[in-house]
Amino acid sequence: MGTFEEILESVKKKINTVHVVEIDEIPSIELYMDQVTTFMDQVLSEYKRTPDGKILTKTMINNYTKAKIFPPPVKKKYGRMHLMLLIMIFHLKSVLSIRDIGILFQPILCCPTPELMERQTEKVYGGFVELQKINLAHLKASSEGRSEGSLFEREILSRYEDNMKSLMLVLLLSIRANSDKNLAERVLDLYL
Repeated sequence: MGTFEEILESVKKKINTVHVVEIDEIPSIELYMDQVTTFMDQVLSEYKRTPDGKILTKTMINNYTKAKIFPPPVKKKYGRMHLMLLIMIFHLKSVLSIRDIGILFQPILCCPTPELMERQTEKVYGGFVELQKINLAHLKASSEGRSEGSLFEREILSRYEDNMKSLMLVLLLSIRANSDKNLAERVLDLYL
C-alpha cells in the first residue's frame, strides 16, 4: 500500500500509457481469428488488468456474432470494419450489456450493403477515437488538478445528424465509464 501521493502518481502514469487506436493503425488486410486476437492483445495491452490477461478470446468473438452485434467473418477472415467494431465492443462491454451494444450498433448493422456498413463503421469509429482523445485530455487535466470544459457539444455533437447524436453521446459516456473503471481497478490492484 502506498501513500495517497504515490497512488495519484501511479494514476497519472497509467493515464499517460493509454493509447488510442487510430483508424490508420488498423490493418488494411483481412485477418484470421488468431491474428485478430493477437492484434487486439497488442493494441489494447494497457487495458489488461494482469500481464497474462486476455483482451478478447475466440469464444467472445463468436458469441458477439451469435448475438448479432457483430457481423460474421467473410470466408473466415475479418476486415477493418470487424476490428473497429471489436475495439468499440471491448470498450463498451464492461459498461453496457451485449443487448445494449447491439441496439447501439443498429445504425451500422442495418446498412443495406457491406460497403455502406464499412463507411458507417468508419464514421462512427472516427467519432469514437475523437471522444477517447477528449476523455483522455479530461483525465490528464483532472489528474493534474486542472479543469477543462466539455468539448463534446461544440466539436463532436454538431457534426452528426440527430439520429447519430445519441449514439455518439452513449459512446462518450461509455468511454468515460470504462476509463474510470480501469483506473479504479489499477488502484485496487496496486494499493488495496
